[in-house]
Amino acid sequence: MRYGIFYHLWFPEVRSEWIVPLLPKVRSMGFEGIEITLTPELLKEKELWKNLQRESLSHGVYCLFSTGLSGENSIISSSKEVRTRGIGYLKACVDLVASFQGDMLAGILYGPWGDFSEAPPTEEQWKWCKEGLWEVAEYAKDCSVFLAIEPANRFETFLINTAREAMRLIKEIGHPNIRLHLDTFQMNIEEKDLRETILSAGDLLFHFHCCASHRGVLGDDHIDWVGVFRALKRINYERWLVIETFTPDMVKSPSGKKVAIWRKFADPDEIASSGIRFLKSIEQTVTVP
Repeated sequence: MRYGIFYHLWFPEVRSEWIVPLLPKVRSMGFEGIEITLTPELLKEKELWKNLQRESLSHGVYCLFSTGLSGENSIISSSKEVRTRGIGYLKACVDLVASFQGDMLAGILYGPWGDFSEAPPTEEQWKWCKEGLWEVAEYAKDCSVFLAIEPANRFETFLINTAREAMRLIKEIGHPNIRLHLDTFQMNIEEKDLRETILSAGDLLFHFHCCASHRGVLGDDHIDWVGVFRALKRINYERWLVIETFTPDMVKSPSGKKVAIWRKFADPDEIASSGIRFLKSIEQTVTVP
């Protein structure tokens, strides 16, 4: 398994003067990748991406990308114009991933994050979602990029809350370039058993976020990390494990309020360094009977 860290643990916005000095730091901690959350505004920063491509390569750090939709670009909106905008946005994200020689766009790709309808999901929204993701996946296939959809808790989105719902969506779409992204923070809220959820995902699992149950320090929480790693090893998962949490400064941005981090749990460097030590120690000691 390969270890990554979430950029927004340190900073609420992506700027060259912030991310470039961070690259050698995270590499020295043992991380091979850094995950960045994309937004429509961020995609326009051409010089940032050009600089980051060069610097990440020189420091040996892979850039990983995730995103979430909003009410303005939701692929399940009742407005065809909005749905078309959302599909275009996801394709633009795929282009950026491909420009970094990446193979995955992860996150809440199926509907609005933090924007809620007045009723449970409808059959029409489900249909629009399948149509939109199929179109994006076809585009992504030509770029050798996979879409990894992340179930998120009921307080963040309303369409896909559980791994079972996500797997149903993936199977109904039936596209080989659509896979599953799981997150222990989200699973801790919505799933009955994290271990069984991972086992049920099997080879659909393509990306994994390691988050403390309170989004603080890993190991200082109630997640059954031994059970998590035992399940990951049982399904032969060998891709990214990204430690995810956020700086409280995220609340200063509109999208940042959706993660609801109101206090500082610990120093970001400590969360990162102690987190990777903790996870690697479990990976090295856990065996699969």
